[in-house]
Amino acid sequence: MHELSQRLRQELRLTPQLLELVKILQLPRLELQQLITHEIEINPFLSEELLDEPDDAEEAVREEKAEMPKEQEIDYEYFFHDEWSGSNYDFSRKSQEDEDFSFVEAYSQPKTIREHLMTQVHLAFSTVAEIEIGEFITDSLSEDGLLETGVKDIAGSVGCTEDDVERVLHRYRLFDPIGIGSRDVRECLMTQLESQNRSESTEYMILRDFFEEFMTNKIYKIVAKVKLSESKLEKAMDEIKKLNPKPANGDWGASGDYVVPDMIIERKNDDFVCSLNMTQFPEVHLNRKYVEMLKNKDRMNKHEEKFLKQKLNSAVFMLEGIHKRNRTLTKITERIIMMQRDFLNFGISALKPMILSDISEYVGMHESTISRALENKYVDTPQGIFAYKFFFSRSIRTDSGDTSSTNVKDIIRQIVEGESPSEPLTDAQIVGILKDKYSISIARRTVAKYREQCNILPTVKRKKYFKEV
Repeated sequence: MHELSQRLRQELRLTPQLLELVKILQLPRLELQQLITHEIEINPFLSEELLDEPDDAEEAVREEKAEMPKEQEIDYEYFFHDEWSGSNYDFSRKSQEDEDFSFVEAYSQPKTIREHLMTQVHLAFSTVAEIEIGEFITDSLSEDGLLETGVKDIAGSVGCTEDDVERVLHRYRLFDPIGIGSRDVRECLMTQLESQNRSESTEYMILRDFFEEFMTNKIYKIVAKVKLSESKLEKAMDEIKKLNPKPANGDWGASGDYVVPDMIIERKNDDFVCSLNMTQFPEVHLNRKYVEMLKNKDRMNKHEEKFLKQKLNSAVFMLEGIHKRNRTLTKITERIIMMQRDFLNFGISALKPMILSDISEYVGMHESTISRALENKYVDTPQGIFAYKFFFSRSIRTDSGDTSSTNVKDIIRQIVEGESPSEPLTDAQIVGILKDKYSISIARRTVAKYREQCNILPTVKRKKYFKEV
């Protein structure tokens, strides 16, 4: 039986403009610089020169909410003469009002390693069969970047020979990041050495012939079979440990650019103040010439007027987005100064527990928005440059009060650095030291978790010991 009924419900819908503001807020500094530079090049209303009266233009565009055309039909070369001749802007692109269009995403870099690898597949291989194999390999990787599907299974699924898969896989493992698509950790590490022309090195020999001994750090078993000194073998094993066993993790495809902080915290007398880091940051303002041109509506036809209004709308929207981003980062940093004054004075040991809700209430934004806004952003402090996410850690209770989990991790790192190489401490022993020396009571499994997060190997793999042979 069918019946009609009415229900009242509340839901949040983000407009395309609001979504764009959120994306500008999330952009790392480098991508924001690229966005601003790009928009200055393609939008006549944006300029690096200061406009004396920007408020008039902003008010004008807010008052007139003209509907923008989906496609541009005007002869722009005639209207703007030579000013657009050097621009790469595609005027057939959908307008800012189209929900599918995003000037942030129009040229931003791929955000996932899958997109990064798929791009390389289509650049490296020329035949349809090779591309199909490469795509199948990409979709068969584990979270660490190792191949989970056997060569025989790939050949059967794609419809090719195992030799075809092996040829593609041999080239695939040399993609960025090196070692991606390897069948196990051993092959991954060997591939990284091969890419460095170190196939004849001691490190390569250890991985090829003594991988199990390497994994358990038993140098004495290797010494019994090869004519090399213990010190040389130990040095070679230390070099292997610098390689990446999980190619899908870390800074894959990184450009190698150094970290540039978004905000700066400085000491002034007995207080701390924050400011935006505007070093090498492009200035952007509204261009008076084109604002005045839009006021003379009688001299242009309907399509010309709509085009200019669209561009002015986009320009004002860009400026509002940058202003909102800067204001949000400033308020977040101000709150960090309030809560982490001891850290700014004394360092990591004085870092206090802090969670996202401590910031969101002060800024007036949801915790998820704060989290996204702080992704890949850094702040320069009197204690050094840190990622914003560094300041967020849960509380650990001690006899003298609460401390942060970040501080506990730093203490564990110091304890391990001071241990005997031949008698490394177990997680249980570290638990005892934390309790007796630092009055910190945590479980052994918590120590193990923090140790892994600090990239500290287990006891058996940290041990450096030798036996008579």
